[in-house]
Amino acid sequence: MAAPVTLSALLEQLTQSLSLTQEAAPALSTIAHPKDGISLLDVKNEVLLSYLENLIFLILLKIRNHKTSTSDSIDQKLNEEVRSKLVELRLYLEKGARPLEEKLRFSIERFLRTAEDAQREEQTKEQHGKGNDRTGSESDEESGSGSDDDEDEESEAEQDNNKGNAPRKMSAAPKLNNLVDDVTARPAQRDGAPSGVYRPPKRDRQVMDTGARKEKVDRRPNKSRTMEEFVSTELSAAPLAEPSIGTTIVQGGRRTKTAADREAEAERREYEETNYTRLPKESKKDRAKKARQDGSSRRMQFGGEEWHDLGEGVDRIDRLTKRKEGGKGANVRAMLDKSRKRGRDTTDGPRGSGHEMGDRFTKKVKMLEAGRRDRGKNR
Repeated sequence: MAAPVTLSALLEQLTQSLSLTQEAAPALSTIAHPKDGISLLDVKNEVLLSYLENLIFLILLKIRNHKTSTSDSIDQKLNEEVRSKLVELRLYLEKGARPLEEKLRFSIERFLRTAEDAQREEQTKEQHGKGNDRTGSESDEESGSGSDDDEDEESEAEQDNNKGNAPRKMSAAPKLNNLVDDVTARPAQRDGAPSGVYRPPKRDRQVMDTGARKEKVDRRPNKSRTMEEFVSTELSAAPLAEPSIGTTIVQGGRRTKTAADREAEAERREYEETNYTRLPKESKKDRAKKARQDGSSRRMQFGGEEWHDLGEGVDRIDRLTKRKEGGKGANVRAMLDKSRKRGRDTTDGPRGSGHEMGDRFTKKVKMLEAGRRDRGKNR
């Protein structure tokens, strides 16, 4: 827990802060705005400073009113003016300066990079100039020795001086060395030390989807809803909620709602109740499109239920439960298969099975149609 601060210590701290700000105020006033600066940033700083000043002034007014515990009309008017000014300045900052700064962010960053590059170039030039002055002074001292043994040293100093003055003379000349590719000039370093050439990172090869997976899914037989409903209702011991009588009848009794329709309706109702919104009603175009899709998918509905691929579902169960040949129960399985292939005997006439009856009916219909077509030809 922090030690309690006395009033005298707090006053001393405030006086020290005020004295420091008074000393720094003349130095800040002498700072002039740059000629090539960005006016948007200057305006933003000025508005922010004015906002802070008004905020401090409002705090002082609150402290004064709290001390006096009396407020007249002048103080209230002054408070309202300060608040309105704060709102105005905050509006300038939020709706004026910030959106403009976001739009000009790329240009501002580019200007700042250009200024930093210029400062860096000036610093490098100054460093080169100081180095050249040092080499020149050293060469002058060595040339004034007058000894025969220092002739080699004088020639080396002259070479260093020529090298130091070369950048000044060649500053305006074209730099041909920059036009040579570093990688082609030094191929030995390509595999060794890292060069300054940008190399993209190695990534795994991305293979485009050819649609083979989708075709495989399309070839897969669809599940029979009738079999699923039969298993869930008849073979399951869990309690099952059934709709009320008459709630599943639609279109004036011409059809009834299937389990899939009830699931879609429940999902729609749950979405509307969760998101507090009302979904639009299905249009005629959407209903026609849905009917076309149902017709193209070979969905067979009768009595409000789907009988699509019922035989495929039975064959699938038979295929899954079928045992290998020669195993346990193979003879019983063969006997059952023979009994299924054997025709069913009838006692009320030579009509045979239902399949033969259907063939005889289609044959009779074809004969009647052929008779209608040939009825008026011999007249």
